[in-house]
Amino acid sequence: MYESFHVPYHYIDIDKEDISVSSLENQNISVIHISPSHHFPTGIVMPISRRYELLGWAARKPDRYIIEDDYDSELRLSGKPVPTLQSIDVSGHIIYINTFTKTLSSTVRISYMILPETLAEKYYETLSFYSCTVSNFEQYALAKFMANGSFEKHINRLRNYYQTKRDSILSTFKNSPLDKYITITEEESGVHFLMHINTPKTEEQLLLAARSKGIKLAPLSAYYNGFTDSSVLNTYVMNYSSINLNNLDQIAESLYQIVK
Repeated sequence: MYESFHVPYHYIDIDKEDISVSSLENQNISVIHISPSHHFPTGIVMPISRRYELLGWAARKPDRYIIEDDYDSELRLSGKPVPTLQSIDVSGHIIYINTFTKTLSSTVRISYMILPETLAEKYYETLSFYSCTVSNFEQYALAKFMANGSFEKHINRLRNYYQTKRDSILSTFKNSPLDKYITITEEESGVHFLMHINTPKTEEQLLLAARSKGIKLAPLSAYYNGFTDSSVLNTYVMNYSSINLNNLDQIAESLYQIVK
């Protein structure tokens, strides 16, 4: 996205609590784009302590802003919800963006943005000529869907659906011979988790073997910029949104045949 608009950018290091604030201080950075509710692809949910650290970093200079991309925050499947940065920001440094693509449908191309007051004024002064590509009909229909409580009920059903699906997958894996070869992490939010395969086989060998059985594995290492961390090798991003639960036993058996 940033390349398309010729905006200069670079990647920043993350640790087990998401973006490292110390790495921000050592660089000339004024805007960061993060997804604290569910980082993709690691699945990290930023703890509240790190969120306050980030807000402190942003508040130290007037031209610092945080773009909070909350793309699937509604799909936290267990544990207490963590407040958004935007909801606890008191200095006006959070640009909050979200979408209905994950919660309604990928064909519902409706997203929204909440700007700090100073940026909202600047937006209307300089960019108000942009026209919205979403029809009024869709906007009013969604507004009514939310106002009468139907959206909240839908979200609750969606959480239950994905939680049941996730639990079925994890239970099938745990009760199969595959269990002794894998370690599952970051399964509390969203519709993917990480699966580390404990095997002497190389990542390339596993990918080729999986492909021969019609299984497409997504290695976590492929998402690293300038990959150097060997500890993530043979860790895979497992998206289960479209998995047919009737095929779980077959999937577990196929994975077992690949890794054993």
